[in-house]
Amino acid sequence: MKRFMCVLAMFLISSVVFGTAASAQSSASPVAGSSLTPTQNGKVYTCPMHPEVKSDKPGTCPKCGMTLVLRDEQKEDAGISQKSGDNSAAPEKIRKARSLLADAKRELAREGKYDCCIKDPCDRCALDHQSCPCADDVKEGKAVCPDCYAGWQRGDGVVKGVNPKKVKGSFHAHHHNE
Repeated sequence: MKRFMCVLAMFLISSVVFGTAASAQSSASPVAGSSLTPTQNGKVYTCPMHPEVKSDKPGTCPKCGMTLVLRDEQKEDAGISQKSGDNSAAPEKIRKARSLLADAKRELAREGKYDCCIKDPCDRCALDHQSCPCADDVKEGKAVCPDCYAGWQRGDGVVKGVNPKKVKGSFHAHHHNE
């Protein structure tokens, strides 16, 4: 019984000691969800690793101990759109990139530099080489790019007289001298 009472007393004492220390630390350093108002010049200090930690004076992050850095809250709130000048959402940027790539492939085809061997022309050759010799390569029994090879495996090959099972893919890493 004495042992139980000693353990209970130690537990209560340590709870009070650690609880007091934790509350003192949390009151000294604002953390996530704090309603800290910026200083008169609109600047606050924040942790590079924990941007939710904000303070109106220099110090260290209570979460990781890193030095708080000065941030201009107006720039922080503006985010990426102010830095890049582009308010497009990611899906819109992807749609625009696909459209530009399709336009480039059509232009390369008009110039005679893009002769793909599958129904939906590959992107890899246009991006890597700004040309596509895969139709000529497949006619000659040479290996084609991985995108064209996958197209032939799906049954999307468009070169007449070519057996899809005999189409070879070129999966080596290639380097460009630019």
